[in-house]
Amino acid sequence: MSLSLYLHIPFCEVKCGYCDFFSVARGFGDFDLQEQYVDALIREIDQRAPAFSKRSILSIFFGGGTPSLLEPCLIERIFSSLQRHFLWDAKTEITLESNPKTVSLEKLSAFRSLGVNRLSIGVQSFQDRFLKTLGRIHTGEEAMRTIGDAREAGFENINFDLIYALPAQTFEDWRSDLEKALSLETPHISAYHLTIEEGTSFASLYKKGKIGLPAEEEGIRCLTWTRERCQARMEPYEISNFSRAGFESVHNRNYWHYGEYLGFGTAAASFVKTDRERTRQNNVRDLKKYLEGSWIGFAETIDLPTAMGEFCMLGLRTREGIRNEAFQKEFGISLSEVFPKQISHWTQRGWIESYAEGWRLTEEGILFADEAAASFLP
Repeated sequence: MSLSLYLHIPFCEVKCGYCDFFSVARGFGDFDLQEQYVDALIREIDQRAPAFSKRSILSIFFGGGTPSLLEPCLIERIFSSLQRHFLWDAKTEITLESNPKTVSLEKLSAFRSLGVNRLSIGVQSFQDRFLKTLGRIHTGEEAMRTIGDAREAGFENINFDLIYALPAQTFEDWRSDLEKALSLETPHISAYHLTIEEGTSFASLYKKGKIGLPAEEEGIRCLTWTRERCQARMEPYEISNFSRAGFESVHNRNYWHYGEYLGFGTAAASFVKTDRERTRQNNVRDLKKYLEGSWIGFAETIDLPTAMGEFCMLGLRTREGIRNEAFQKEFGISLSEVFPKQISHWTQRGWIESYAEGWRLTEEGILFADEAAASFLP
């Protein structure tokens, strides 16, 4: 069975107001511990990886935080550690997340020479006023430059993230951003609806009434138009992700298809299966504890009803939906036997439809995906 690897790099120039991922911003003393962090990351890899060393590697993903802050020599050290335990080849998808402000043509070329073959750029918007609202440190012009530099550095597989339903953003503002994105003809675009996450500065400002969000109808309009507009050039292979054929994110598809993955670094998650059980592990969200060697935050065995529900919840996000054969293979029982009420209910509502391989959301159902997916969970 194939396995994906995730490496969490928690350092950021600044903490964006909407982000709830674990990160350490410049100005805090821990930001200067990048070399020590890589040392600790390698120790974790060396301790945990031998139990999985015979598994083939499907994908490698450097996420964060802002992995592109690290100097290439530190990324090279991480690769050297992984190569002691795992095997992959030039076709294996290796993604590095980046912020336009933290890379140059020279740095991107160095990452490419190390074997990174997919670049995910956190653009979010091409309009400076919205970038400022989000707390991003780059400008729209710098984002454009980074995409050009990435191509010159030899990257063909380029994704960039965009966010809509921002404070004070209109539909026309979003249309401008998406049209700009499509004009650049990168093979992959991720377009996410802004979510106010607990514990973020955005959540605090929102509760105090200091920022407002567009009406729900405006967000639905943006989502509907985005899917219609992107389908002319790309496949909407997941609710928020669009790509040309052959450029779907291998790493993220593994998550959505209930595949196994190992996460290394602070706050990284792992999901592994045996013949008898499925287990999830989350690493600590504390840099100092991690540097001291206390990696595991918590670990749990996932009970069967939860596993079945999560399988369906993740599958519904994809173009393929919940595949009957995959569900039967995973759990040894048919989908219709386990979830007859949910399938019947959402089919009658027009949110789920049957097709040759299983069940998937309709275009109307995509607007209510969270509600539909949650009904499969115990």
